[in-house]
Amino acid sequence: MNTHNHVHSFSNQLNTGRHAVVIGGSMAGLLAARVLTDYFEQVSIIDRDTFPDVPEPRKGVPQSYHAHALHEKGQEIINRLFPGILDELRAGGASSAYGVMPTAVVTPTGKLPLVKQDGESLGFSRVLLEWQIRRRLTAQAGVYFLANCKVTGLLSTPDRARVIGVRLHHQDKDASPEMIQADLVVDASGRYSKAPEWLVELGYAVPPEESVNSGTGYASRIYAKPTNFPAAWQHLVIFGHPPHNPRSGFIMGNEHNKWHVSLVGSGGNYPPTDEAGFLQWAHDLSDPSLYEAIRVAEPLSPIQGFRVPQTRLRHFERLERWPTGFIVTGDSVCAFNPVYGQGTTVIALEALVLDECLRHYKHSNRQGFERLFQQQLAQTVAGPWFMSSSEDMRWSGVKLSGARPRIGLGILHHYMNLVLKQACDDPMVTQAYLNVVGMMVPPQSLMQPNILLRVFWGAIKSINQAATSNPANPEQFPLSSEALTLHETPDKVG
Repeated sequence: MNTHNHVHSFSNQLNTGRHAVVIGGSMAGLLAARVLTDYFEQVSIIDRDTFPDVPEPRKGVPQSYHAHALHEKGQEIINRLFPGILDELRAGGASSAYGVMPTAVVTPTGKLPLVKQDGESLGFSRVLLEWQIRRRLTAQAGVYFLANCKVTGLLSTPDRARVIGVRLHHQDKDASPEMIQADLVVDASGRYSKAPEWLVELGYAVPPEESVNSGTGYASRIYAKPTNFPAAWQHLVIFGHPPHNPRSGFIMGNEHNKWHVSLVGSGGNYPPTDEAGFLQWAHDLSDPSLYEAIRVAEPLSPIQGFRVPQTRLRHFERLERWPTGFIVTGDSVCAFNPVYGQGTTVIALEALVLDECLRHYKHSNRQGFERLFQQQLAQTVAGPWFMSSSEDMRWSGVKLSGARPRIGLGILHHYMNLVLKQACDDPMVTQAYLNVVGMMVPPQSLMQPNILLRVFWGAIKSINQAATSNPANPEQFPLSSEALTLHETPDKVG
């Protein structure tokens, strides 16, 4: 197995072939490393954490304790990069369903219809996915994992025009920092990346930055899915109702018939992590389905808390000067609000950008590759960032910093409310909305003439109706009647 035990013998051989170093061993680093194996003889993945031998959360990824979504587009890309990985996820216990829409969605305007779909839907945790990908890479020749190591800076040529490696500190040793040479260094170290500071140390400018004080907080727990639970959905999403109800909730069906349940608060409203508070928060969601489900389910883990006070987009592509031999990707560039489930799928799209850029410059010594990559990556994250940050600004006190004010944001919010309202009754609009959420099509597709007409026609028809959310529909979500009969469990709230 290629682990940090090989650091010294490997570093002595760096001049024997082309070498790429990836800083960060989470999803962004792993997918980038997979792409780099097609272009470099040796790839080293450096992480300050220790990797577990079994699928379980690790210290360096605190968000792995919370529910994650991998949209259809992300699953398609990862399966392309790692052929057969879906079979391995099934073997690892991933849940499987056919012919049903896997995710039931409760929006601020009501419940989306459960549209039937073709093919299989898989349910699995980020922990299992990351472990399977890491297992694949450790078995690949030329890939090395350097665990429990911290990158403290970049190495460069005397004129600082090119990055030629990294300075490395072994956290479990008293030895002096080690110098690791590389033809390409990829920073995928996450939302707390030191890339801006490293660039300044080399004489480059600080990248412009946009940020949103999203004030998002999580409280999560694993449950055993009750036996004979109604199979109307695999996953359940209940969004908050701006500006009145900042509470959201998720049930993600994972491997071995487990539920990963996350309660989420927005705009500085954080869900509690004590037993009574956790259940009360679930009880106060805009729809009762999640509460009715978990109050008859058996908890399998403690309640874990996590907060994301700020989201950020760094505009590395706007720097006038950029060193060759260095690129930045993943949360190091754009750290999303995780409540929208965009992160892993965007990271998969970024891996495709890396592949396309490397292929384009394969026969030209990669002159200009780095700037092209940062520009193309910026285009890839622009749409998801606009959507998530705009949604964040529905909450009182949440503001965008470092960018020009978004004129017409109120109009956009109003239009999206109309889209969601129409999606509750019109399967065509439902599918169009889900295609955008699943990142199969760009957000602009919701402005196509056929969608615009259906949305505005629906608004005209309901102009005289009270602007309230749809009431609960037990035919769609039979939890209040059927789920309660599964166990004789007393109500734990009030």
